[in-house]
Amino acid sequence: MTACSVSNNMYTPQKKYSAEELKEDVQVMEKTLRNNHPSLNWYASDEVINTSFQRAYVLLKDSMNEIQFRNLLSETVFPIRCGHTSIRFSKQYYQYQTGRRNMTFPLGIKIIDDSTLAVTSNINRRDSVIRTGTRILAIDAFNARQIIDTLLPMVSIDGNSRNFSYQNLSNSFTTYFNNRMGIKKNYNIVYLDEKGNVKNRLIQVYDPANDSLRRRPFTGNTFPTQPETISARQRRLQGIRSFKIDSTNTYATLRLNSFSPGLKKHFLKKSFRQLRKKKIEHLIIDVRNNGGGLIKTSLYLSRQIQKQSFLFADSIYSKHRKIKSGVIVTKKVVYNLGLFFLSRKVNDSMYAFRFFRNKTYQPVKKNYTGKVYVLSGGYSFSATTLFAASVKGLTHVTIVGEETGGGYYGNNGVFIPEMVLPNSKVRVRLPLHRIVNNKNYPKNGSGVLPDVEVKASPESIRLNKDPKMEKTIELIQQTKNKF
Repeated sequence: MTACSVSNNMYTPQKKYSAEELKEDVQVMEKTLRNNHPSLNWYASDEVINTSFQRAYVLLKDSMNEIQFRNLLSETVFPIRCGHTSIRFSKQYYQYQTGRRNMTFPLGIKIIDDSTLAVTSNINRRDSVIRTGTRILAIDAFNARQIIDTLLPMVSIDGNSRNFSYQNLSNSFTTYFNNRMGIKKNYNIVYLDEKGNVKNRLIQVYDPANDSLRRRPFTGNTFPTQPETISARQRRLQGIRSFKIDSTNTYATLRLNSFSPGLKKHFLKKSFRQLRKKKIEHLIIDVRNNGGGLIKTSLYLSRQIQKQSFLFADSIYSKHRKIKSGVIVTKKVVYNLGLFFLSRKVNDSMYAFRFFRNKTYQPVKKNYTGKVYVLSGGYSFSATTLFAASVKGLTHVTIVGEETGGGYYGNNGVFIPEMVLPNSKVRVRLPLHRIVNNKNYPKNGSGVLPDVEVKASPESIRLNKDPKMEKTIELIQQTKNKF
């Protein structure tokens, strides 16, 4: 018992697993995906999927640590082109990292398109050269395009919508860069200076131990802290949603960062009631940072701005009424009960989900009749894409920003348990249902495309501007001036 306990406490991310153990993990993952995944060949042929798994087996010639193995698994499932089929570290990994400050590549970077990198932060505070908004052309031997292409498979995407990967990579660039490229003492950075000249600069890895030594203890006067004005619950809810009307009563902004249970139907109903009461003619719905959540909440938002009956989900199917896997699957009993009682057999290989499928919905009785602007981005995913797809093309709705990360034609989800691989304990998300938003939408692998495309730029990042919001307010003023 004691030896077992010590072994668990001795975990580190550098712990090596044998090639045989890791091959077994890949085999288990492959078998479980083939048995349960509803859309394994939606965007990739059997040949492509087979080639990807065979590549993984070939590369497992020697032992690997968890970080290396996770990278390999991410590359292996990437060709499936399903954003919900993603790889997560083991729970031990996250427990180990909690509270630790590790050496890291020092630059936070935003991926703007297939070949543009812009600095969003520099942890090395004494560096006055590489600043926010600086465009990075290369890091060591890799140019910007090579860096982006190397990191891209670390985040699974729906179809061909790279935007979801780019946004996730940008949100945690240093972590992905460290794990994929490794940590070095120094990095050679090629960048553009403020005059557009190509420059080189050698920057050091950020070492929190050295940074702590530089800091001097604060010895000045202390001031009483201000009492908290809002509760922890209120702060949490503010992180999920907010509603604000501008001072001129011209437009309102409804910011929704999630369709999770924290976003209550009552909040949406109250917000739209205020719009009607104050006769606000323009509404901005900001879902740029909304990665999804409950489909029913996304549907209710659609009903608030629809003007006639509409189809929200054309079809929702699973392959089975029971998860077929010998590996540990989180909440397996709960999901099996859901599959059994909420599915109806269509044929021997297809079971229809009873809710949302091929059902026509009506707008709410007092729907919003003003002009709506939906701000979208790469992180607009899953249930958020269902919302964006349902309002795309309406005459009173304009989508501003970037292509959504979620697929326009459809995606996989509803029930998304995790399988835990037996040796490494790496976790693989396993969506159990295929969702077709509308069979008449183009199945070309794209996300929902904006009506007015607006992207960030190194300049907008340097000036801390929000070009999507600025463009939307400009459109509102143009509409207002016509009347």
